[in-house]
Amino acid sequence: MTAAALSNAWSQWLPNQKDLFANLGLAIGFVATLTFAGESAVSLLAAGMPAECAEYASNVSQSEGNFASISPVVNGTRCYGAFQFCDSGTLQAYWDGSREDFLNSPSAQVAAWQRYERSQWYAAQKNGLTSLIGQQVCYQGTCANISQSSILKACQFGCGSGGKLSNLAKSGLDCNAAGTRDGAGTSVCSYLISGAGYNVGCITNSNDGVDCTPVAANEVQK
Repeated sequence: MTAAALSNAWSQWLPNQKDLFANLGLAIGFVATLTFAGESAVSLLAAGMPAECAEYASNVSQSEGNFASISPVVNGTRCYGAFQFCDSGTLQAYWDGSREDFLNSPSAQVAAWQRYERSQWYAAQKNGLTSLIGQQVCYQGTCANISQSSILKACQFGCGSGGKLSNLAKSGLDCNAAGTRDGAGTSVCSYLISGAGYNVGCITNSNDGVDCTPVAANEVQK
């Protein structure tokens, strides 16, 4: 396959901006409306999640929903399941069946999520965002060393050129820089930190091995 063909093939797997914005716009609504948000590592393992990624996947799910979650309608778009695949393009790219069958199949959701995450990792590499790994980021009194899992969670803001994470990288990791927050005021730095330190080898085919457990900023200065 030629380089151009590979590029075109990968582009078909990448989420469109409409889906990314829909996910971000719905995040606050999920917290307010879901009685139970998020699947545990145990439930994800039972659905076929590789053991090395189960804890990270649970972390992401806590920010999204559970296997039966259906988001409110925002701009004509609904999102479904533990990882909130939106029906404006992303759901259709990763699932051929009905929405009901998707909700009723935890294993299908886990398989779709793994494919989606690999596409995000590819985008992060393509746009030079993985160069942030190993650097320290501090936000609102908490610091962490950026890991592979940090990058993947921050990719919920989009990993394209000109996206929130890209803008942060260009600013030298200034969490107050323009273009690093979503419409609700959530900083991409908060996702880098909350997603730090997890094994995501089932997605990246490696484990960066960085001890990046978030710590208080005043502890870093000692």
